[in-house]
Amino acid sequence: MQPETLKLLFIFAHPDDETFGTGGTIAYYARRGVEVHYICATRGEVGEAPPDLRGYKSVGEMREAELKCAANILGIHAIHFLNYRDSGMPGSTDNTHPNAFAAQPTELIARQIASLIREIRPQVIVTFDPIGGYLHPDHIAAHNATLRAYEIAADEKENLDG
Repeated sequence: MQPETLKLLFIFAHPDDETFGTGGTIAYYARRGVEVHYICATRGEVGEAPPDLRGYKSVGEMREAELKCAANILGIHAIHFLNYRDSGMPGSTDNTHPNAFAAQPTELIARQIASLIREIRPQVIVTFDPIGGYLHPDHIAAHNATLRAYEIAADEKENLDG
């Protein structure tokens, strides 16, 4: 009988959130054979970028490419995008965009994450603290949805197929 592969799941809001604070942890465990997964809610579309976008068509495309590069260096096994729009910084008008991550119902996001939790079957899940580090709306949304997703994924009565 093969031993179960150890898996870590990191759930954050933007490309680069995985590196700030947890990059060392990711690299440490990945280098020891732990399968590391990253759920990224957005592509960081409203983040800062150089004027020329380094040849990319959009900020989101550039940040996704940067994330893939970082994931390769850190040893992340797989990135799972939820495909929401970046909500911008606290108080920004981007917070209320209809597709903004922070504007979505927690239950909707949680069910998406719960489905991935069941698929990946991690032993450990890591996300933001309750205030999202510095009250960033997307970070808080990731925290809230992750906690709810854990409950949903653990409840065998919850049907996530439909």
